[in-house]
Amino acid sequence: MDRKQAIAILSAGLVSCGRAGLTVGAKNFTEQDILGEILRAHLSAQLGFKVNSRLHLGGSYLAHSALLQGDIDLYPEYSGTALTACLKLPLERDAAAVFAKVRAAYFERHDVEWGWPLGFENTFAMVIPKALGFRTLSEAVAGKKDWRLGIGYEFEARADGWPLFQKTYALRLGAALKTMDLGLLYRALQAGDVDMAAGNTTDAALSSGEFIVLADDLHFFPPYQTCLAVRRAALNLHPGLRAALDELTGVIAPTLMRQMNAAVTQKKQEPAQVAADFLRNWKEESSAKTLPIDRR
Repeated sequence: MDRKQAIAILSAGLVSCGRAGLTVGAKNFTEQDILGEILRAHLSAQLGFKVNSRLHLGGSYLAHSALLQGDIDLYPEYSGTALTACLKLPLERDAAAVFAKVRAAYFERHDVEWGWPLGFENTFAMVIPKALGFRTLSEAVAGKKDWRLGIGYEFEARADGWPLFQKTYALRLGAALKTMDLGLLYRALQAGDVDMAAGNTTDAALSSGEFIVLADDLHFFPPYQTCLAVRRAALNLHPGLRAALDELTGVIAPTLMRQMNAAVTQKKQEPAQVAADFLRNWKEESSAKTLPIDRR
């Protein structure tokens, strides 16, 4: 074997190893960090090799682009976000219809499979201090003329965010919108810098009792079911991947997700540790359910 042949074989081997890898992605906030760590650890254990991760990628646009370019192979996304922000499809409020449209569009346009609902929805939540006393968004519109609103960067621009939201709810502002990182919204509410914030229903801060989520009584927001977007090339390359993902379907209840978010943001635990605790508890509970019943 000459030198050129050796180099060619080595190069082919390196390419093959690179293609055999698997990379989990996640967006840039606490919940996604936790979900990304759960996916990485679970898939590493089930598939028998180290799964890579690229967490805290940025917003939906960056994560979606990374998926399509093959920089990541899968990541958690929310059905309403996938529909409007990633796939640029019209708003739709029926959960089953959104799921079906997102699944079909990902498959046809991008060779990506959509599914594996994890068990909870994380919708936008218009949050106010409990002391203000409003219960619905319509009450808030009618009862106050000078709202100071804090929002995340995506909500300011997205089709299912501020531009269309204000056409449904004519919220009157007393100051310019305050756009900030999602992690700063509740600090701004507590400090009195804003009196309404566009948060999310699984935010840990909502467990404190200080705040109330205003009911979306005009049904503006689409469903935001938490699912996985997975490149079909990865599913074809790793025969055990589909079964491993199937195991995660429906295992995270909304209250559990909020508790895990709180463990990171309030108790200052690392997302990887919270993910490990979840997987350990889940496996222990699953084992207990499958133990034979002593009928003596």
